[in-house]
Amino acid sequence: MYKTVISPKFKSVFYSDHLMMAQAVVAALAFTLNCMPLSIVFFALYLSAMLILSDDLTPAILPVSLLAASLTGQYGSKPEDYFAYIPFVVILAVCAFGHLLLYPPVFRPGKLFLPCIAVAAALLAGGLFTISAKDYFAPVTLYYTLMLGPGTVVACLAFYSYTRPPIPPARALTVQMNYLTLGIVLIVISQVAPYVARGKSDWFFTWKNTLTTFLLLSSPFAFYVAAKEERTLKAAAHFALGCAGYSAAALTFSRGGIFFGLPALAVSVILCCVFTRRRRRALYLVFSAALAVCAVVAVFATGLHDALIARMQVSTSEARINLWKEAVHNFLANPVFGAGVGFRGKFFNPQTGNMYWYHSTPFQIIGTAGLVGVAAYAWLYVARLRLIWSAKSLFGIFLAVSFIGYEAYQLVDASDFVPIPFVLLLTHIFVIAEAYPFCPHDCDDELPLRKEVNFVRT
Repeated sequence: MYKTVISPKFKSVFYSDHLMMAQAVVAALAFTLNCMPLSIVFFALYLSAMLILSDDLTPAILPVSLLAASLTGQYGSKPEDYFAYIPFVVILAVCAFGHLLLYPPVFRPGKLFLPCIAVAAALLAGGLFTISAKDYFAPVTLYYTLMLGPGTVVACLAFYSYTRPPIPPARALTVQMNYLTLGIVLIVISQVAPYVARGKSDWFFTWKNTLTTFLLLSSPFAFYVAAKEERTLKAAAHFALGCAGYSAAALTFSRGGIFFGLPALAVSVILCCVFTRRRRRALYLVFSAALAVCAVVAVFATGLHDALIARMQVSTSEARINLWKEAVHNFLANPVFGAGVGFRGKFFNPQTGNMYWYHSTPFQIIGTAGLVGVAAYAWLYVARLRLIWSAKSLFGIFLAVSFIGYEAYQLVDASDFVPIPFVLLLTHIFVIAEAYPFCPHDCDDELPLRKEVNFVRT
């Protein structure tokens, strides 16, 4: 899996702090200035260059995620709004083909391959015997069905073939997730700051769920660095970054960000204090206490508590509840195959180019693919959890926090059905998790959790 034909020193350029910081800044600027061309052109050209100059797809995690994050402000845009960027898509496609020619793939299906095939089969069979041919072959339906199904299988094979980092795989993932957290924190601050400056707390962002999903996935990796890093200043900076990531998720006023982000923050802080050097625990505890006090004071001093209470209210008549009931109805009507990806109901009016969302991964599975989908996704989740457990390390612990926090949020959202970036990102993360235990020579900075090892360092 890690055979490479490019100099590791050359490939390391794509993991340089300066280059990743530039990506985070560009994404934040593009979002803040509402400058879609800046983001699309920059990241398309960056990814094109990376495909030609390196045989490693691992550093694509950050630019793909930041590109997606920077475009979330374009909610409601139509496909024709992106027609002007087709030349850059063509350049990217040509470079992807060139990548295959320059660096022939080595297909080695791993532990995720068969579960991904099962999910693809379940989605292709979704709605069997009930969905009309018109709905099944609608362009939107085909996009989601093919991208979530066969497309994910192809992506899985590509990641198994081209995950060839010149640095330890855990570090290659972690550093990108930390810069992703930084970029999104900058975006959230840029949007919230004008309201705070005017003394207002009535902000509402259509993109809040998407950026919160990113933050729940990425923020735990900052605590991972804070727990294992030898240098106190760098460790403290990452601890602060992790706290900022979860705080930004709450500041979006996403109910899921508050319900699931704050408990995940508490777990991350506790784990970080347990596994870090003993002399550093006091620093983390004092910082956490100060942050909590400042947050409480700010909430009550600025009147945010009223806005938060109003936003946290859940009504039994709201659209999400009706969508869940609809998912159950579709499951009972066709328990084996569900209603299919092409189903269109009355409780949700998706934007052009979107599938019908039930706004909950479990309900999305049963409503879309029935019992066949339940079995396929159960296999996939078990495979992922086994990969986390197989790491038996500090990396595995914080990866578990990331994955569980993300999936907890998906109880009230359905990012598991968003092909790009979330399904793509999760697939790549778990390919790296699978590679991790087999690279002990690369993991001198890791802390294996074996019985013979005292993993609480002093």
